[in-house]
Amino acid sequence: MEPRFSRRGFFGLSFGAAVAASASKRQVFAGSTKPSKEFPLTTFSSDHTSVRFYTKAVAEPTKILQISDVHLFIDDERGNEFRQYSERMSKAYNHTRHFESGADTNPQDALKDIAERAKGKGYDALALTGDIVSFPSAAGVDYVKNTLASVDAPFYYVCGNHDWHFEGMEGTERDLRDEWIEKRLKSLYPKGVNPLAYAVKIKGVKLLFIDDSIYEILPEQLEFLKKELADNMPSLLFMHIPLYAPGRRVAFGVGHPDWNAANDGNYKIERRLRWPEEGHNETTYAFYNEVLNASNLIGVFTGHIHQTSLDILNGKPSSVVRAANDGSTLKIEILPYPNKG
Repeated sequence: MEPRFSRRGFFGLSFGAAVAASASKRQVFAGSTKPSKEFPLTTFSSDHTSVRFYTKAVAEPTKILQISDVHLFIDDERGNEFRQYSERMSKAYNHTRHFESGADTNPQDALKDIAERAKGKGYDALALTGDIVSFPSAAGVDYVKNTLASVDAPFYYVCGNHDWHFEGMEGTERDLRDEWIEKRLKSLYPKGVNPLAYAVKIKGVKLLFIDDSIYEILPEQLEFLKKELADNMPSLLFMHIPLYAPGRRVAFGVGHPDWNAANDGNYKIERRLRWPEEGHNETTYAFYNEVLNASNLIGVFTGHIHQTSLDILNGKPSSVVRAANDGSTLKIEILPYPNKG
């Protein structure tokens, strides 16, 4: 039994058609494992800055605030030797306009504003879905920790493609990601977790954080997903790069059949290796299939494209939050299904 979703109130969101039985060159939905038990009735609704799941799988409410793409550009003397690699992104997103007031702002003030607005609102967690800094700046990491420490809720972080990327630095994306997570970003994660894939349980809901910031999924991440979804607990998936949906551009890159070297328009300006000629590895497509088929994975939440969007994939909402460098966030609530009468 697949989860049944009601859809209402998609104000301010673009709506993607349900995924068909195949995704161009790759078959989807084939050979995917599912929890053995039927998943309880779950509905979904959304408005401009919040989404709500009502489900018979939970007994009490859970409230999460998603924050993505702050793009902090601050740096200090610890970044001096890396200026040649951080120069372009240190000048990006320095001036923005607040999403509500239209007043001039910047990423630092926007994050501070988010923290102030989150205080006392009863959030169980903050989900940080990547590109919180524009390059691996020690000053930026310190600012995130100090600013969010004032909120009465823990934060959980997963990388974006800019968080670990010093433009022009030699090395594969996988190696550079590993290096700068260890050197600069590690303190943003809960102690003892694997930064590439970890789970948090809150009030009977499981939050899965999986790093897709190189657009590809590793075999150990796929196995992690299968293992964590096998218990039939209602789960949410948080990543940086959105899932492929028919009609979406290649920035919706996880599982996109056109993600390949021919369609990589940014590798020169970002001074990185070009995407592979052959496109995605088979593990990434297998991961995509698992996500779309897991009945107890009730929603996917990402960032990366800086614009609010929503697609319904095999009955499953896949949501993108607007960039937080203007103060934008997304409130996610998982609520007990209302009793009749």
